[in-house]
Amino acid sequence: MGKDSTPIPRRTFGRTGETCTVLSMGCGFPIGFAGFERSVETVRRAVSLGIHYFDTSPLYRAGASQAIVGEALAERDEPHLLATKVGHFKEARFFRSVEAMRVQLRENLRLLRRDAVDVLQVHEADWENWWVDRSDVGVCELFDPQKSYDFAGAPVVEFLRQAKAEGFCRYIGITGNNARHLTRLVAELDGIDSVLVAYNTMPLNASARDDLLPAAHKKGMAIVAAGLMTFVHRIPPGWRTEGTYFGKHAEEQLAALQKLQNASGLSMAELVLRWGLADDRISTLLVGACQPPEVEANAAAIVKGRLPADLHEAIEIIARQFER
Repeated sequence: MGKDSTPIPRRTFGRTGETCTVLSMGCGFPIGFAGFERSVETVRRAVSLGIHYFDTSPLYRAGASQAIVGEALAERDEPHLLATKVGHFKEARFFRSVEAMRVQLRENLRLLRRDAVDVLQVHEADWENWWVDRSDVGVCELFDPQKSYDFAGAPVVEFLRQAKAEGFCRYIGITGNNARHLTRLVAELDGIDSVLVAYNTMPLNASARDDLLPAAHKKGMAIVAAGLMTFVHRIPPGWRTEGTYFGKHAEEQLAALQKLQNASGLSMAELVLRWGLADDRISTLLVGACQPPEVEANAAAIVKGRLPADLHEAIEIIARQFER
């Protein structure tokens, strides 16, 4: 897919006035990581294909992700949006320390080789550590959706607003893996430009569409959908948490999706990405890649557009089994 190929469609990025490609690149470099140089090549291939939005974090590859992205995007003339995050601290007190977040941001910018990023986000904003003082790091311990919290007065919200006011970012956002919790944050926080939700806009769990997407869209927030393909090949041991990532019929859903994919003649990536295109509220589909051919295949799938109606509805039937 070269410069003369069909361009990747673009959508508005919330109320920011920006647009971005409907396909973006998640730079976590998970299973299949091919090393620093090959990863740099992969990001550069994404840029050359016209992919416009790149998302990284100090968590990914223990910080190496940001160095890879910094190297890949250095001195590139193509316009793009770069997003990174703060969080995943090893000490609980840092989640409540504006100074600790500032230190992490400075290191992020050093690795990214720039003075500012486009989007600065809270990593796992659904964790309780951000919203109350704790003596431990409650990894994956979520805040109670029914409990009262001072969300607007939390140190991380103060930090985000300061970073934006001081020019270290243009936009601020929240991220998480749990649509229910993110919906609460969207309702209670004002001035947040974007929300990234993972694992809740996929064929085995599309529950973000129930409340989160309508709430974020109503507020004019950009919506980044991630993790669409994380579980389409298998459900890893330890990830089965009822009602968060999977419902009671996850194995049946996965078997049905794989059967449908085999019958369709499409790759699983193409099937899922083209299904994901159907929701116009989503600003961009955030998809990872470790090799240039993976990026090329994702881009080629996206430019084909949405699935035929019958194939789309077949996936919808599978997705609805989450609530059955």
